[in-house]
Amino acid sequence: MPRLVLAAVLALGLSACSDDPDEPTPDASSTADSGTATDAGADAGVDAGTDAGTQVDAGTDAGSGSSRGAGKLPCITTGTTQTDAGTLSFCEAQVGAAKVKIIEPQAGIAAAPMKLAIYLHGDGASAYRPDNSGKGPRALYTHGGWAYGHNTLYVAALAPNSCAWWTTPERTDCSTEATDADRDLEGKNAAALAEIIETVRRSWDILNGPIYFGGSSGGSIQLTASFLPRYGDRYPGVYALSCGGEKPWSGSMDWDASQASLRGSTKFYFTYGSKDFLYDDIQAAKAYLTGLQFPVDDKIIPDAVHCAFDQIGRVSEVWNEATPTP
Repeated sequence: MPRLVLAAVLALGLSACSDDPDEPTPDASSTADSGTATDAGADAGVDAGTDAGTQVDAGTDAGSGSSRGAGKLPCITTGTTQTDAGTLSFCEAQVGAAKVKIIEPQAGIAAAPMKLAIYLHGDGASAYRPDNSGKGPRALYTHGGWAYGHNTLYVAALAPNSCAWWTTPERTDCSTEATDADRDLEGKNAAALAEIIETVRRSWDILNGPIYFGGSSGGSIQLTASFLPRYGDRYPGVYALSCGGEKPWSGSMDWDASQASLRGSTKFYFTYGSKDFLYDDIQAAKAYLTGLQFPVDDKIIPDAVHCAFDQIGRVSEVWNEATPTP
């Protein structure tokens, strides 16, 4: 990512270290104190254990079945969030090096496998934490209602360094601007995301096949530049990418993307502003993926700078668009 241009744009406040630097904070009209998670202690939740369910590759060779996982995960904290589906509970759990906040979908009359949606925040992780709206973490109150009503287990994942998905886990000081030298070229964060997917699949009954991925800014960069090249054949998905994206840092895929059977049902949706300082990187990623015969959708917001639109809401909008009508 050509971040040498950052010095010029920082004076305009266009920092990549923010989930939504130019979008106003939602109205704090809710009187419910739903934004503070409470310590659930060691007894909260149910420990899925190491033998809960079966680790099943969610790739295209997994058929139309499901993971048959069970047991859920132990919560380190619990809380509620105000969504368009009402007040929903969430569980925060530790999965390897990362933390996740999980909202389960509405229970049906009979237990059935569910879809999986995973969101990666932008730099600074503000969408993962409660904001001043009184509704809880923005990612949860924005996406949770959609997932709840669409039989989808929702996971908001915090980067291992608690700041940025595209930088190395060792970079824990998020007070300074990251540079290309901070990129996680070893793929430790990509491995952490794969571990989240497999752990969730062991702990709930998750449908095989396309995962709903979502990212903002640095989260989108992680998905396209590091995770996809390493794990894209194992985890086909719908990628809702807001204001971010890059070509693989390694220069190529670790798997043969020329094989349609490995590309599977994966599709990419890029949404970004015409004045985003990452514009050229996103365009290059789009061209690269199109060249590999992936379906790519491109939505450019006229005159918008970096993430200066409802980039978190756009993620669930894409997921909804990509969901087959019953």
